[in-house]
Amino acid sequence: MSYVRIVILTVLTAPGLSLLLLPVDHVELAGVLIGMASGFLLRGEPSRAAMGTLCGSVLAVLIGAASGGGSEFADRMAGWPGWPAGAVLAYLIAAKGLPPKTTMARGDAVLPAGVAALTAAALGCGQLVAAKAMGVTLWEDYHEWDGPGWYRDLSEAIWYPAVAVVIAAVAASRLRRGRGRFLALPVAAWFGCAVTAGPLQYAQALGVSDKPASVALLAGLAGGGIGAAAAAAGLRHAGTRLGLVTFIPAVTVGTAADAWLGDFAMPLDVVVPVALVAIVAARTARRDNSVESGVIAGTAGPLLIWSVYLTVGPRLYDHTSQSNPYWLAWTGVPLGLFIALAAATLAVVGDRDGSPVEPARPAK
Repeated sequence: MSYVRIVILTVLTAPGLSLLLLPVDHVELAGVLIGMASGFLLRGEPSRAAMGTLCGSVLAVLIGAASGGGSEFADRMAGWPGWPAGAVLAYLIAAKGLPPKTTMARGDAVLPAGVAALTAAALGCGQLVAAKAMGVTLWEDYHEWDGPGWYRDLSEAIWYPAVAVVIAAVAASRLRRGRGRFLALPVAAWFGCAVTAGPLQYAQALGVSDKPASVALLAGLAGGGIGAAAAAAGLRHAGTRLGLVTFIPAVTVGTAADAWLGDFAMPLDVVVPVALVAIVAARTARRDNSVESGVIAGTAGPLLIWSVYLTVGPRLYDHTSQSNPYWLAWTGVPLGLFIALAAATLAVVGDRDGSPVEPARPAK
């Protein structure tokens, strides 16, 4: 019974291991260790293993903070990126290694891989330049009362490469020779973003004199890795791909709106993601005639955002522009799970009560 194992992993194992690592001040290792345990516990069910790992981090933050870790527990869990890396490990172990290679010739992947790399490079650099020009990222020295937050800019430094890699890999997969290249395209996109947007991000972060700009470069590499993992999952599951490509523009626009409108944009930060989760989950569940497929698709966006903020932490001693979105991302995962489950269930039950549906397609 896989659901029982998921509950054990999410509710007991992830928070328990995090608390055990707290006294030795290595909570950030929990993500990788839980990912390994999840992979073995859910062999043959890679999607559930990866989701269980990331969902376990949500409860680990809550239980750890309430059980003696205090408000700094979430900061200490930031692992660059421990939990997202654990989710990737969980997927690979549960899938029993990398999937078999396609029968296509190796040279057939050159064109789509090149398109993915160039697109990611352009998107990564374009977003960084636009964010700096619009004041979304500032990369200036921190001022205690009114200044920009270093960690807020660091989270954006992870988000933009992740977005660039996902969009570039999905776009390249639309090419005839790009179909089925769910590993080559994300890796190529990550590389293209790393060699172009990485140095640009480093140059922008030189504006902060009391923080090392190399951390911004590492953030970009980590963000590209998170995006590559998300893109690989999306290229293997159409519903997940839909969830990612609809969530990313909404969040990017919402971030810009927050910078311009302030608190007036807060309702949009909640209403739009909730609506997207419901729509994606219902559509995917109806198409695949599977509640589980709909839940995976619906929570893809919230889990991507949570992975980005989990990497840095709330940093309560920094600017609230980092801590507020962090807790919003934390809330988004359980809320997204609930909404996706409800929407997917209603979609499947409604179809069964109405016209006949196609046979279910297995979720990968």
